[in-house]
Amino acid sequence: MFLPHDSSAHVIAPSVSVIVPCYNSERTIRACLGALLNQQTPIPYDVTVVDSSTDQTPDIVAREFPSVRLIHLTKRAYGGAARNVGIRATRAPYCLMIDSDCVASPDVIDRVIARHREARHPAVGGSLRNGTPRSLSGWVGYLIEFKDFMPSAPMRLTWTVPPANLAYRRETFERHGCFDDDVWLGEDILFHWKLYSAGEPILFDPAIQVTHLNRTGWRTVLGYQVDLGRHSALARRRGGLPGSYLVRYPMLIPLLPFARLARAAASLIRHDLQAFLVFLLVWPMYLLAAAFWSFGFFQGAVNKR
Repeated sequence: MFLPHDSSAHVIAPSVSVIVPCYNSERTIRACLGALLNQQTPIPYDVTVVDSSTDQTPDIVAREFPSVRLIHLTKRAYGGAARNVGIRATRAPYCLMIDSDCVASPDVIDRVIARHREARHPAVGGSLRNGTPRSLSGWVGYLIEFKDFMPSAPMRLTWTVPPANLAYRRETFERHGCFDDDVWLGEDILFHWKLYSAGEPILFDPAIQVTHLNRTGWRTVLGYQVDLGRHSALARRRGGLPGSYLVRYPMLIPLLPFARLARAAASLIRHDLQAFLVFLLVWPMYLLAAAFWSFGFFQGAVNKR
């Protein structure tokens, strides 16, 4: 049951606050919010968009989705900082993070709260479907970033799940603080490692699904891999995460593309033969994307600033 912002429905306290961080999301925000406003659930929830865009995103939200709460920031906010603003501006006992390039299935809220009510997980996350199945560059970006969180992946307790589709108990933030405000990419894995180190793993349930509208175009996809790799290394230098030995021994980094290629093939063979057939088609570009990621990782590993 969606509770519109600034309406008589506010007398019903929401059980879930959906928080959508936005930056220049005019291409995807309509599909994202349309899916969120049409959740098929009796659970009361509200939706808050935290935006720092320079494009038409805030105008689209204000004009076409007046029932959604819009918090527009005048200064660029990274994903972690935007999520923190949303956490502090809402009061529901569960905070569901959905990225602005994701289209939620109509049962996401029902499924994620059902899992939370079964056990006291600090967070429950779901899978990401490929939203650009006709794009080879989209497939490569999707596989290299989300192969462990596809709908075909097994349900499990794990140390991290992408915050594009992840619901936290509010008390998790009360115990452990919030995301780092000043980290562009990697704020999620830093926070999740803090939870895991405290003995609080995250539940991944692949039945909780969103469709991810991936980046496309080889220049865009490969450039983004450099950014992901660099910030992955910076996070490992900062937080002692798994793989930190690669920061200490950067001479091993050239082996990463081949290791990632082998791991991807093994994972897809076990869990998703259809995606593996696509992988057989795009593996040279997957290896190239992994090389770009590793180049970025090397930059982050050797940069002492």
